[in-house]
Amino acid sequence: MPEETTSTKGNSSLRPLFLTILCVITFIGSIIGIIVNVRGYVNASSEVENITSGRAKTQLKNLFNPGSTSTDELVRIGNLNVENYEKFSIGCIASYILCLVGTVLIFKLKRTGFYSFTLGTFFNLLTHFLLFGDKFGSMGISIVAAIGGLVFVIFYGLNLKYMEES
Repeated sequence: MPEETTSTKGNSSLRPLFLTILCVITFIGSIIGIIVNVRGYVNASSEVENITSGRAKTQLKNLFNPGSTSTDELVRIGNLNVENYEKFSIGCIASYILCLVGTVLIFKLKRTGFYSFTLGTFFNLLTHFLLFGDKFGSMGISIVAAIGGLVFVIFYGLNLKYMEES
């Protein structure tokens, strides 16, 4: 069921219900991502301590297998310190802000929103690679967010025909 939107030029276009639902889900997810990463920045020292001790659920294998927390199975993350974790949190906040801006523009049927959302999605993954290396086992929620973001990029890409060039 499409919703009718009116642009500033007076043109009327239809926004599909699926695109509206995607925008709402992405808007909520971006706000949650910003809040979680602000909390991560503020509590960076305790987060790093939890990750290095194995108490955190951020390692990918701990995410999918919560029972395995023995020290010999922990994935050690190179370059993990408070300073890098704070930088990572700032990078994630920037990523989610790009996604949030992109979502608002997509909701207004602007094609530039798709590019902003795509950049924000891959910026999160790029930040992780630059700060912590390519150990996929240590990526935890970052890789899950990137895969989820990739699915949303595909869904938004399928709806590009409804968006106008700005």
